[in-house]
Amino acid sequence: MKKLILSLLLIFSACQDIDENKPLLSNSKKKQPIIIVNRNRHLNIAEFWIDKIEKPDKVIMTQKEIEEFNNNIAHKNHTLNYFNELNSAYSASWIKESILHSYNGIKSIATHFEDGNKIDSKFYKDIKKYLNLETLKNGDIPTRFAITINYCDQKIVPTDIELLKKKNQIHFDRNQNSALDIGTPIAILHSTKDGLWYYGIGPTSSGWVHSKDIAFGTKEEIGNYLTSKNFIVTTSAKTALKIGGRYHDYLRMGVRLPMIMTIDDETMVMVPTSDENGNLVLSNATVKTANVHKGYLKYTPKNILTQAFKFLHLPYGWGGMYGEQDCSKFVQEVFATVGVKLPRNSTSQSNVGDNKIELAGLSKSSKHTFLKTFGVIGGTIVHLKGHITLYIGEYKGEPYIIHTVWGESSKHFALGRTAVTSLNFNNYLEKIDRLTNITTSEQNQ
Repeated sequence: MKKLILSLLLIFSACQDIDENKPLLSNSKKKQPIIIVNRNRHLNIAEFWIDKIEKPDKVIMTQKEIEEFNNNIAHKNHTLNYFNELNSAYSASWIKESILHSYNGIKSIATHFEDGNKIDSKFYKDIKKYLNLETLKNGDIPTRFAITINYCDQKIVPTDIELLKKKNQIHFDRNQNSALDIGTPIAILHSTKDGLWYYGIGPTSSGWVHSKDIAFGTKEEIGNYLTSKNFIVTTSAKTALKIGGRYHDYLRMGVRLPMIMTIDDETMVMVPTSDENGNLVLSNATVKTANVHKGYLKYTPKNILTQAFKFLHLPYGWGGMYGEQDCSKFVQEVFATVGVKLPRNSTSQSNVGDNKIELAGLSKSSKHTFLKTFGVIGGTIVHLKGHITLYIGEYKGEPYIIHTVWGESSKHFALGRTAVTSLNFNNYLEKIDRLTNITTSEQNQ
């Protein structure tokens, strides 16, 4: 009898071990929502993973090394634009070609409006006319320099109408190119005829922004604002910004602002605003001291995991829709807190630096071995088609990640949030094609 009880206990405990890494779903054949992602509650705590790291406070890259890493992204990968390196003028033909390329791209994929109706050819003809391309004559167009004064959406073509790839796919506005936080510099190259939209080059993407969301200034004054040596970086997923003691907007993680002083639980910072003519005015604002850090955080496994877990359970937002983040923006924000300036999309992120391992075509066991052997906890991002994740370590012989994920499958509805999952979630281990260490060559050896 005792042997039978012991055998049953072993069976039940083994089942629990196997199932604790799987979303809690019923045996129903119908699709269902994922409410509980991990049966083991400890998997959702940063400290659980940090305690497994041999040297959690070891610096992965110094600030000097990070600067060199960023320079490589800007000058070798060409997926990062430094404000001080933007041209004083761009050729009209290049600007026109860039705008048309974006227009033709969205026209080729977006087929439906948010209300379910099909997009007709007249809509795209009207948009093309609105692009005001006839004013782009031969020669060079002088660059106007601006900076964002609000959190704002950056669009592929100048409209707020949602353009969907498939009917009722309302959470994926294909016209949503990105979202820009307060204090993002833009090289303005063109505008619609009515002046309500401006087209320009940002740090990691180009597109159209509302005129009400930017202020114009000289390259020198914007450059001085961006390079202030006394600065804070936001370390909370959302940080409220007050001007004159009243709520103005919020900042996402990793935003850098010039710091003036700290008074008790509030820190005074400098933010861009505009006058009635749309010109730059620098104003004082305040943020909670607990939500920011003076200077960049040290790039350590502990700090990266701590920052990443601040997003846990927060909703998915394609391209920054609804003020949230998608998979690549999540990764970008986390690494921004230590000063690493990653590109905007997942494929570009996986191609940064020199420490990449191509995994496409390998077996699942080989991929796991490479990740376990060469992966840097808190310093490795794992890519699969259209998605990027952050490696957080091993548990019971299985690799785990934290990621902001849509994650729909034939068995369940979209997860639609930031979650800790095994790499076997939705069979990711089979699908991953590249692991990238955000390190220098020396650190990876």
